Amino acid sequence: MENRTNLGFWAGHRNSKIRVILARVWENDTELAISNNRINRAIGELVYQKQFYRTKFCICPGGSQVNSARISDSIHYGCVPVILSDYYDLPFNDVLDWRKFAVVLKERDVYELKSILKSISQQEFVALHKSLVQVQKHFVWHSPPVPYDAFHMVMYELWLRHHVIKY
Repeated sequence: MENRTNLGFWAGHRNSKIRVILARVWENDTELAISNNRINRAIGELVYQKQFYRTKFCICPGGSQVNSARISDSIHYGCVPVILSDYYDLPFNDVLDWRKFAVVLKERDVYELKSILKSISQQEFVALHKSLVQVQKHFVWHSPPVPYDAFHMVMYELWLRHHVIKY
């Protein structure tokens, strides 16, 4: 955790209103590494992945899709996800308490993003990070499945909803 010197990180396309605002407001900030485009592999090997390892909070704004790969990327690399959306139906939301391992914000919070992240104490960050490390196993897909991995989480979510599924 001591290698996480950047406050926040996001790189992606401006394909939604919140992403346009995020880039416009924060792309020149010195503590938030906000990039207007995806990081090109030509500038160096694993530059995108290394950015996750150097950052405390990875910003996951809504995009043109239902969800964002950045959420699973940030979980995989141990970077506390900052969900910046009014409409995400977060994975395994019926089972996991996202507020224990992520920062969940409304889109209107984008203007105060830096002050919100800076207001999170080191002790609170450590607690979020420890919880994040504990839930990482639920987002890994094994073949064959292992207990509590993504396969089992999906099956459990389906079982929880079995009473509303019509055949």
